[in-house]
Amino acid sequence: DTIHLTVAVTQGTRSDGTKFKGVCSSHLAGLVPGKDKVRVFNRPSTFRLPKDTTRPILMVGPGTGVAPMRGLLQERHHLKSKGKSVGENVLYFGCKKSTEDFIYKDEMEAFEKDGILTKLYLAFSREQREKVYVQHLLSKNAAETWKLVNEEKGSIYVCGGVRMGHDVTEALKEIVGNEGQMSADKAKDYVAKMAMEGRFVQELWA
Repeated sequence: DTIHLTVAVTQGTRSDGTKFKGVCSSHLAGLVPGKDKVRVFNRPSTFRLPKDTTRPILMVGPGTGVAPMRGLLQERHHLKSKGKSVGENVLYFGCKKSTEDFIYKDEMEAFEKDGILTKLYLAFSREQREKVYVQHLLSKNAAETWKLVNEEKGSIYVCGGVRMGHDVTEALKEIVGNEGQMSADKAKDYVAKMAMEGRFVQELWA
């Protein structure tokens, strides 16, 4: 058995020219494989796949937020290998540049080839003049998203920074309002109901 950690190493230069390093991420990055040990306290995730395996899931995991999405896709792959019918799996991933921080690229492409990852939407924010983030792609695919959550009763999982999570939530409310022809208040209630039902789950950090 193994545990996989997805960690972005925090380091940079201050305005006065001095260097800074993140305490935890730099410590982990400096460990010697096969020699050093580290204690890890594992907390259960709030992400739970639908009991009905045929229902679709939509995952939003830019940067290291893709970590739990790997787990969801691996579980769907396992279920499919056992002969169970599995619904669509849609992933929105984002990073600065495809050549620098597109983590798990090979794995995601393999999931696509195997038919586990139905659709992969990529937002590389620094590869064009205007920055493009995952919430922009989600809004662009409004009709598809509305069909997945309303007609097909799919679930949405979001992991990453608090600001991203807020922007994705606002984009979802706008999609619900426009595609479902609802007022802003009713769209807000719709998304809140999804959260209460466990169909809209977020794991965010500051």
